Amino acid sequence: MKRVDEEIDRRLGSEAEEIVGAREILERLDLPRCICSNSSAARLELELDHVGLYDLFRPYVFSAADVGLAKPAPDVFLHALKVFEVAGPQAVVIEDSVHGVAGARAAGCRVVGFTGAAHSYAGHADALTEAGAETVISRLIDFPAVVEVFADWEDG
Repeated sequence: MKRVDEEIDRRLGSEAEEIVGAREILERLDLPRCICSNSSAARLELELDHVGLYDLFRPYVFSAADVGLAKPAPDVFLHALKVFEVAGPQAVVIEDSVHGVAGARAAGCRVVGFTGAAHSYAGHADALTEAGAETVISRLIDFPAVVEVFADWEDG
């Protein structure tokens, strides 16, 4: 397992690619933000630094292993809500995994499913919806519009 983890870290640090539109939406959305992940903090920093996005989230990069149980447990999302001092319905989470959607919903957050990454698969959008995503997008550039619509909807 140690060699596998080392190889994953090596590849993430040299081969990870930014998802199309990530920098653009981060620069466009002038809202507090964070990353809530099951990956280790070291792996997240390695990967985000490689694609040049770490400074757009730092210091708000949260690893579930550092704050409690892994997704689908809501622990990492509850931690973020506490740090930002907001209630779940005030937070909009974008998630690409069924476990992540379930965890964010269990924390009371509004959830947008995302199918635009390389690891998407046939039926992915349906799986995210069934897990609790309110809507699903395949392009990150669509996320700011969804956030605006959610802000207009008082009853999440």
